[in-house]
Amino acid sequence: MSQTPSTHRADDLPRAFVVGCQKSGTTWMQALLQAHPEVCSRGEASFGALLVGPMFELFNTYNANQRAGETNRFTGDDAIAITRQAINHLQRHWLDAMPRPERAKIISDKTPEHAVALDALGTIYPEMKVIHIIRDGRDGVVSGWYHNLREREAEFRARFGSRDRYTRYFVEQHWVPFITRARQWGQERPQQYLELQYERVLESPHEHARTIFEFLGVDTSDTIIDRVVERSSFKSLSGGRDRGQADNASHFRSGTSGGWRDELDQASIEAFEELGGPLLDELGYPRASALSV
Repeated sequence: MSQTPSTHRADDLPRAFVVGCQKSGTTWMQALLQAHPEVCSRGEASFGALLVGPMFELFNTYNANQRAGETNRFTGDDAIAITRQAINHLQRHWLDAMPRPERAKIISDKTPEHAVALDALGTIYPEMKVIHIIRDGRDGVVSGWYHNLREREAEFRARFGSRDRYTRYFVEQHWVPFITRARQWGQERPQQYLELQYERVLESPHEHARTIFEFLGVDTSDTIIDRVVERSSFKSLSGGRDRGQADNASHFRSGTSGGWRDELDQASIEAFEELGGPLLDELGYPRASALSV
């Protein structure tokens, strides 16, 4: 007999959200979480933009137009409870699809855009945890360029034409606002927020995997860490390629950092550093001029 909504254990599990600017390693992070037997992880559910916001707007519209009086209005608490129930209902399916759902201790979603929706999600899950992965945005530009050429080349070239135009869009519309908003949220809730830099995770995956799983409150035994790191390695995800063996047709393109130095033209580098230079400095990424000395 199937469980009724009121008794499904998924409703009571803690929540985590993996966020970050697009092409910053969020898919890799999701793969790492999925490899852990106590983490139920999926992506990209886009709850913030596609469910939470529209549902709150729907309740407001209904309240403004219904004609049965004040006692027939949705309160803010009503909206939160109903929206949480909708997300919980979907995530019950996630848990049921796990090989051993009884082992799950946390449910995690990976949606990069949630970096700018954490306040809304926090009203639904006040105790949620957030993993924010940050990558040098110049590498993000390179990865995004090849991703868009792979997915929709004609439309993409018609819209941007050159890499420096795409670079300006990427840094203004994604890299700076996504990182800034997520970090602001984390500064206010340090116990619920874990910030990682893609490049450092690449250098020491075992150490960072342990940090991630300690943060999530799941098993951090050596056996688990070794298995998770192996299953989420670039070689495993890319179908056997070693890091640095680039395949522009693959979502997992090269598995390295710093490739922007060879890939980006001078106009693109200057465009990025004009708009994103202060954030590069804040995050500790050296500017191109410092690397050429």
